[in-house]
Amino acid sequence: MIEKTIMSQYANSPRLMSIINGLWAAIDPAKFTGDFYHLVMDIPNANSYGLDIWGRIVGIGRTVTFVNPGGEYFGFEDGFYPFNERPFSAPGSGTDTWELTDDAYRELILLKALANIVYASAPNINALMRAMFTQPCYFLLTGHMQGRYVFEFDLSPYQHHLVFNTDILPRPCGVDVSIIISADPVGIFGFYGSGFQPFGQGVFYDAT
Repeated sequence: MIEKTIMSQYANSPRLMSIINGLWAAIDPAKFTGDFYHLVMDIPNANSYGLDIWGRIVGIGRTVTFVNPGGEYFGFEDGFYPFNERPFSAPGSGTDTWELTDDAYRELILLKALANIVYASAPNINALMRAMFTQPCYFLLTGHMQGRYVFEFDLSPYQHHLVFNTDILPRPCGVDVSIIISADPVGIFGFYGSGFQPFGQGVFYDAT
């Protein structure tokens, strides 16, 4: 292969060809190309460096910051406590930052890549939801240009981070999307096609 890249006036020089062939054998670009593809471009086998590159490509970071599951402090957001139940937190103690392992980051990259390219129809979004979560959750078209994500379980801190901080859930263009967590559709009132109950059989959902 290397001979095809050498100018004809040098192709018959024994010393020059010896140098060129020696460099070719030492560099071994075929192995380098194979290693680069295997460790960087091939997501299922990529190492930490390759995953960091893919994370920048799809727009998702390796570090996640969310409420410390073991911390109990006063605050207004989910995961904190109301007045008179917990003290104020010291600076930085209410949230923690974790760095994802390669396997967790690899899965997150694939999900974010799928979310970036998916055609945001209800069936496609629900397929993505099934890939992301093992617990019951789904996407509903609840009215004209309106949709809703429903999670029939309490999100873990990491899942809460994915749902609210990463934009990993597709939002169909022009559709007003809401999110309900831990709602039981058996007892919640909703209009036809929403999956909830009609008048006289369900109550209004209390978002608090």
